[in-house]
Amino acid sequence: RGYNDKNNDEENDRGRKYARLKLSGMKEAPVQLAIFCDESTTKGAGLGAQTMPEMRRYSVVSAITSFWLTARSVGIGVGWVSILDAKRLSEDLGVEEDWVLVGYLCVGYPEEEDDTPELERCGWEMRMAIDDLVITSL
Repeated sequence: RGYNDKNNDEENDRGRKYARLKLSGMKEAPVQLAIFCDESTTKGAGLGAQTMPEMRRYSVVSAITSFWLTARSVGIGVGWVSILDAKRLSEDLGVEEDWVLVGYLCVGYPEEEDDTPELERCGWEMRMAIDDLVITSL
């Protein structure tokens, strides 16, 4: 066995797990949404955007989160596609140049209901304990 065999074994195992993942519902999902942020909007008269322009994108992410939670509350699945060429998608859709892709969502009823996320079920990544995420004292 070579020096890097352990790393190669781990990489091969991760590669097999990756191949089994259903990373995109783009073929199956009946609804697909490309969600953009208009970086040049005059809405709000620039309030906040002059000092923290990233707030525009944060607002879009907040809207996506609200949509996601509402959809899940009525049994509709939402998947956020992150492996795509954002520049090409923007070109293909013919959006304005100052629009920035924030999210591409696949929406539809899931094939099966499960409280455990697919990436966790497949052993890709485990959920962190809530105690590791919440600061209870400063």
